[in-house]
Amino acid sequence: MYIKAIAIFLIVFGHATIVIGNTIKAKVVDRQAEKLKYFTVAVLCPQDSSILSGGAFMDGYFEFSDIKVDNCLLQISCVGYQTVTKNINFTQNTSLDLGTIQMDNLELGEVTVFAKRPVFKQVKGKVFIDVKGTSLSQAGGLFDALKRSPGIIVDNDNNITVFGKGTPIVFINGREVHNKAEIEALQSDDIANIEIDRNPSVEYSASGNAVVKIKTKKILKDLIKLQLYNRSDFARKYRNLSGIQFKSNIGKVSGYLNYSFGSNNYEIREKSYEINKQSNYTINNSSSLIRLPKEKKHNLFISLNQEISKKSALGFQYSYVSSSKNQKSKSDQIIKKTNNIDIQRVVDKYRNRDNDLCIYNLNYKYDIDSINSLSVIGDYTRSENHSIENILEQNLSSNSRLRSLIDSKNEYDIYGSKLDFKTRLFRNVNFNTGIKLSKVTNNGYAVSANLENSTENYRIVDKISDYISAAYFKLKPKVNNFNLEVGLRYEYTSTDISSGEKNVIDSTYGNWFPSILINKKISDKLDVTLSYSKKISRPSFDELSTDIIYFDFLSYKVGNPKVKSTIIHNVGIDMGIFNNLFVNFAYRYEKNARILGAVSDEVNANVVKYTPVNVKQAEYLNANIDYNYLGKKLNATFSLGGEKPFIEVLYLGEYRKIKNVYGILTLIVIILSQSRQEFLLNFRIIVVLRI
Repeated sequence: MYIKAIAIFLIVFGHATIVIGNTIKAKVVDRQAEKLKYFTVAVLCPQDSSILSGGAFMDGYFEFSDIKVDNCLLQISCVGYQTVTKNINFTQNTSLDLGTIQMDNLELGEVTVFAKRPVFKQVKGKVFIDVKGTSLSQAGGLFDALKRSPGIIVDNDNNITVFGKGTPIVFINGREVHNKAEIEALQSDDIANIEIDRNPSVEYSASGNAVVKIKTKKILKDLIKLQLYNRSDFARKYRNLSGIQFKSNIGKVSGYLNYSFGSNNYEIREKSYEINKQSNYTINNSSSLIRLPKEKKHNLFISLNQEISKKSALGFQYSYVSSSKNQKSKSDQIIKKTNNIDIQRVVDKYRNRDNDLCIYNLNYKYDIDSINSLSVIGDYTRSENHSIENILEQNLSSNSRLRSLIDSKNEYDIYGSKLDFKTRLFRNVNFNTGIKLSKVTNNGYAVSANLENSTENYRIVDKISDYISAAYFKLKPKVNNFNLEVGLRYEYTSTDISSGEKNVIDSTYGNWFPSILINKKISDKLDVTLSYSKKISRPSFDELSTDIIYFDFLSYKVGNPKVKSTIIHNVGIDMGIFNNLFVNFAYRYEKNARILGAVSDEVNANVVKYTPVNVKQAEYLNANIDYNYLGKKLNATFSLGGEKPFIEVLYLGEYRKIKNVYGILTLIVIILSQSRQEFLLNFRIIVVLRI
């Protein structure tokens, strides 16, 4: 059905874009062969230099498809570069591809230019954040720069969330990042720009509701640079990071090495309660918890890039992360049962968790010409984590105690490969296509023992394998004054999970995922983008695994092998107003939405079991407003977002409506002193309103 619809779309609009006239196109780069971000091109009459056609272009490419003269002058201009003028003759060929045009920098003497530019801008619904040349480059680590970016939330454990869209897929220089340790290795001064896509197309995995693309600065000349650094944060959570960074560029070979050692010590206080209503009684379990985590982490990142020619390059990256986290916790509990006396308990836990992660990545890029390009990426990841938890539970009311030990381990092997090809069809229709293959295997176990009598409570051995293959195509035609993106993706998934000798799940399924984007620049002051995409959220291994996470003798958490994937429909409208105000409205519908439900244990109704369950549907409305202010001595970025859910969750046999509205307010103020130094102030407020 989708294929027929797209075929009809191409037939109708493909003929609508055919025009009678000469065509000229080219790729525009600087001395370092980097595509110019923004430039203007004019087609002039050779007799009097009057303008026949012209426009502003981005990302290094331009094309005119309706030049109705046989001779003309082509003039390319960009601030900071020498203007290029070429004589064009169409008598021999009505369609000219000039290939690559290089722009030379203007050579300035003793001149200093101060200019202001917005820190971020919006193009076709995507937010572009300039880091190079702005105060964000002095933020510290890359995570510090992301914290100051509109619409992005980074928590205390450096988990990234795009507001209203969840965890994004992160790319660095076109390569997908599989672990946040790779992001931790970069400094903000290494970054050129950041792009946030709140409604990504079929080019990206169907499991991603948002994409964050990070582009690093290119080393422009031969150099060897060594840097030592140390950063400390003093707050309720203490964080210290020390490291060494090495950069080199010799001829056509560039290298990058970063090693860091971090330590975190902090305190977390939590209060919680559970109400378990049964037919003849009610149990009210309230607790006050103090956690004291201590974490140490070693992070090594190595990157080598070989420029084979001006059009092709080969890259290799290696990441190694080793972390150890020890955590002591103490919980004071009061258990009130309506048909019994109150019980006072103290639960002491000591947990040690070790993680080792290795990531190997090999990538190749070939820019065949100004239109065609090929990208191939292959990677392998090995992850091991081992956790031992010692638990002492004391019942002060009955003067009894229970000592338990939980030992669990998981070993993951992840293989991935991806191929993307870009070309152009029908003169002005860009065409992207590609395939992706991935395989994930996991061997794990969990053992619980009673240390009081040296008996084994349970033993679970899991084996998980997951295969995903995908193919997509995307068309980007321009119809009249509308920019369109239409795509279709197909993903096939095969999942097999066994626990001990029992096969828990054996599932294979395939899904089609369409996406469409319509953009129109209504005027110089208003740009509007409409978008739709279909996505999928597959259960994680933790959600499927039968491993038990023990909280206390009245509650525990366990996976659900029968939980289904969630199908997501995203609709969004983005508006750019006056080039400094950006507004986004989005609606999300989830079929078979997954939530962490609370149910009574099958054996003991007094025990609450937390497990993933599906609800029929969930709906979300969210809005974001981003504003840039540029003054003589003051720059400010204001960002405000809010989300309203419409969902019912399962809690002990009954569904309860969620009524919380989640919001975030960010204000970044840059003060420019007389000495031209910038001082940055950052405020972020997260609020939960009950409506």
